[in-house]
Amino acid sequence: MKAYLLENQLTHNVRDFARQIWLAGLGAFARAQDEGGKFFETLVQEGQVVDARMREIADENTESGETIAKGKVEEIRERATGAWNKLEKVFQARVARALRRLGVPGRDDIQQLFQQIDLLSQNVLELSQAAEAETKARKVRAIRSPDPAAAKIAEPLV
Repeated sequence: MKAYLLENQLTHNVRDFARQIWLAGLGAFARAQDEGGKFFETLVQEGQVVDARMREIADENTESGETIAKGKVEEIRERATGAWNKLEKVFQARVARALRRLGVPGRDDIQQLFQQIDLLSQNVLELSQAAEAETKARKVRAIRSPDPAAAKIAEPLV
């Protein structure tokens, strides 16, 4: 019986304590509602005072403020430009890697091909000039040679 009374009293104490916490919460809520409007109005008034002081200071320091602002703008612009340049380099590197994987020739490959084409063109020109010179030499020999067999050999192969 003693345990039952102790348990009953403990339950009653917990209920009372919970009720007090609930009532305290309701009281805090009511006070916050009542004083919240007043507190807000006080903050607005203080904000107006601070705003007025800041405008006065800003008017006094307009020239130095403009200089500082221009410096900050320039600094931000430089940072943004640097960031864009880095982004562009990363993008270009990724595109170049993707193109290499696909087998698309790069700038260096194309430049090398142009050099090879120039070299081949020069070789073809030299060979053409040598062939023309050889043909002229055969004709000259054929004209000078009285031997008909030599004239036959000297004829160009066409």
